[in-house]
Amino acid sequence: MIKISCPYNWICGREFTTEELSSHDRDFVISAAAKKMKLIFIDCPVCKVSFSYNPSTNESIASGMMNPDQKEKKGPVRKTLKEFNTLLKKDKVAIPKEYLDYLLSEQFKAKPEVWKDQDSFELFSYDALREVVNIDGKDYVTARQLKGFALSLSELGEETDQLDKSIVIGESGTSLLFIDSRDQDSLFVFHPDGGDREKTNLSLKDLL
Repeated sequence: MIKISCPYNWICGREFTTEELSSHDRDFVISAAAKKMKLIFIDCPVCKVSFSYNPSTNESIASGMMNPDQKEKKGPVRKTLKEFNTLLKKDKVAIPKEYLDYLLSEQFKAKPEVWKDQDSFELFSYDALREVVNIDGKDYVTARQLKGFALSLSELGEETDQLDKSIVIGESGTSLLFIDSRDQDSLFVFHPDGGDREKTNLSLKDLL
């Protein structure tokens, strides 16, 4: 039986066991711990808010809401254009030119429909693609965060299908929309809570 603490101590902060989780979350935590996964998302059974959890270290991380008592951050940390382009060049990846032109144009739209009758994905602006995010203790730019997830998956012996070469372009909740590196056109969704990839009914050409 694993004891977990809710990270939202300003509204909850309760400690609970895996037995108090929903059957789905309980099985997921047990399975993730056995696989030594480093990042999953579960719901607190008390306050019902989702948070990040590291089964390997039993660490809970507030990710669904901010503490109102904390000082407001000055803003996201971004790589400069030069640093960003250097990172892409080092990784031997690139944002397709047609999409980059679209990002910088007045025609850019933030919310494309990915599945009919389902929530839209919000596309990242060019500035947002350069923002620094932390994946399993390491910093990546938003556009390249799948590199971090791919590293975790490969450590578990799972196939990554060149996930580390893909460019992330949008998000919906915790799910990430990315361009398949194999054809630079197909759009997929990556689900961090299980490492699953799902092909959408859109291509990059559809966005343009």
